[in-house]
Amino acid sequence: MKSISLFVLLFLSLGNALAGHHESDKQVQTPMIEVQAVVDLYMEAFQRGDSALFASLMADDEMMITFGTDAAERWVGKRNLIASFEKQVNAFDVERIDISDQVIRLSQSKTTAWFSEIADWYIRIGGDTDTIQGIRITGVLEKQEGGWKIVQFHTSAPVAGQIVEY
Repeated sequence: MKSISLFVLLFLSLGNALAGHHESDKQVQTPMIEVQAVVDLYMEAFQRGDSALFASLMADDEMMITFGTDAAERWVGKRNLIASFEKQVNAFDVERIDISDQVIRLSQSKTTAWFSEIADWYIRIGGDTDTIQGIRITGVLEKQEGGWKIVQFHTSAPVAGQIVEY
């Protein structure tokens, strides 16, 4: 009888432990799903040329700093970033953006997230189609009132070979 009672107690304890773990996974999954949605919408804004969508994903922070692939592309503040976005999407059409190697992480506090990904852009300028491959994108998101917002991002274009060998 003692062995049956011990077995039942062990079974119930294990069940409670697994149930708690499952609940913990749900608590992490929900913010990850929300962050994933923002990161996906970030690229969708470029594909659609949608400055309102792009602006809605950025933090309302005039001190945020972001970098593009060009040496001159360093924007301080959301207003400057949005103005540049609008110029960019008016200069060419994005046919599609293919994402690979995407990694998204969430802080233990579940209030900060960061991502990295590689993007291949297929663009059309006038009648010509071009591909820009291997654009590296990293970014940081913060959970703010009203949802997750991008507070920083950096894009870079890879160069062939090392600038300085090591």
